[in-house]
Amino acid sequence: MVAVLHDLNQATRFADTIVMMRDGEVVAAGDPHDVVTAERVEEVFGLPCTVGVDPHAGSPLVLPL
Repeated sequence: MVAVLHDLNQATRFADTIVMMRDGEVVAAGDPHDVVTAERVEEVFGLPCTVGVDPHAGSPLVLPL
């Protein structure tokens, strides 16, 4: 199944593979723990944040600053 999600926390919680894109180009693809980093979220979305671990799901958890 393929889904397009703009809610990063929902995407990291339910996806096995994340493809992060900017301006139609793939910036990174792979496991959510490898793809969703604070540096990459700021690079792609312009969102300063920290990325922790969701205590219930164990998935990356994006926390905007």
